[in-house]
Amino acid sequence: MEKEIGNRKGFLKKVLVMLGMILFVGVIQESKVYAENSDPNIFVHGLTGFGEGELGPKLYYWGGSTQNIIGDLSKKGYTSMEAVVSPFGSNWDRAIELYYYIKGGTVDYGAAHAAKHGHDRYGRTFPSLYPQWDENNKVHLIGHSQGGMTSRMLDTLIREGSEEERAYALANGIELSDIFSGNRASWIRSITAIATPHNGTQVAALAKNLLHDIIYGSAFIANSSTVNLRYDFKLDQWGLRQAAGESNKNYLKRVFNSSVWKANEDIVLYDLTTEGAGKLNEQTSLSDEVYYFSYSGNATYKGPFSNNYYPLLSMFPVYSASATYIGATGGKEWRANDGLVPVISALYPFGQNNKMADGNLVTGAWYVEPTIKGWEHMDFVGQDYIQAPALKGKVQKFYQNIAERNRSL
Repeated sequence: MEKEIGNRKGFLKKVLVMLGMILFVGVIQESKVYAENSDPNIFVHGLTGFGEGELGPKLYYWGGSTQNIIGDLSKKGYTSMEAVVSPFGSNWDRAIELYYYIKGGTVDYGAAHAAKHGHDRYGRTFPSLYPQWDENNKVHLIGHSQGGMTSRMLDTLIREGSEEERAYALANGIELSDIFSGNRASWIRSITAIATPHNGTQVAALAKNLLHDIIYGSAFIANSSTVNLRYDFKLDQWGLRQAAGESNKNYLKRVFNSSVWKANEDIVLYDLTTEGAGKLNEQTSLSDEVYYFSYSGNATYKGPFSNNYYPLLSMFPVYSASATYIGATGGKEWRANDGLVPVISALYPFGQNNKMADGNLVTGAWYVEPTIKGWEHMDFVGQDYIQAPALKGKVQKFYQNIAERNRSL
């Protein structure tokens, strides 16, 4: 009897040892797969974007009123941060702001650039979001809409700098900002562009009216009024900062009536046109050290009797008119869209290396994910207030997959 009990104890001990070995190996394997880098995900908003708390305590650019995408990712162990730049600035100005927002310091748009376009050289001063940012402490940039274009501009600037700024500083005997010297090829690990108009959008021609609708729509969503809505355009370099004592209503009126929107190639309205986006494609390049990913959505369908595309019934009403306009404008390959951006424009920048998603991740080329059918422009950030509750889980999974992939690079 005692011998039998001893045998049982010996057997149980062997089982426990084997289980322990399995669990130990599992832990090792998990750490190898899921902890290859701890670089933070830095989120870059698009057109009309805003920071946490700007339009109310429970309204997020990244998540709308139903979730906090960045906060949720951080809680799950994926270090994630939000960068806030001008919601209407050009990609050059926004890229400079993004650099200083991450690294810290007073924004220097460049002396040559400021002189050329007629605005102030210096902007706001930012504390550092990620002060250790360098070649040993890289970042993943995740940009929605124009945020993807801005991330591309920053990627090229920190690598190549600006020959124009270097020449101008030398000729005029003035100080050159570090960003324009370049030589920072290893500071970014990956760029993810979500619903980004890499090649522009037909609706840019109607953008000013659309901006007006979006701003006033934001007031409604924030349960405010245009009189009480405090919206920061962050266009200080153009003299459009709200003055002390200036009412919100008068500030909005002054901004919308400003000449900054007219015949200006250093503002968002130009950068989103096919011409402006084409220039950005010529100015930017890809690095052999950086991974590039793109996502697109299609919330339209082809009409039965023409080559026109029409918005799905599920589309957020604010974008139905623009979806219809895009769906009837330009070549037929430009008509399928997400409400603001043609699918063909969101795939990859024309003229840059690219490949369709096949499971083999490479640097130096756009890795183009399959177009998500049924998702419109703001579904990607949870701001379609009709579909947001139903899509909440899918949006969470979408960003968790991106964060998981980024960590494995």
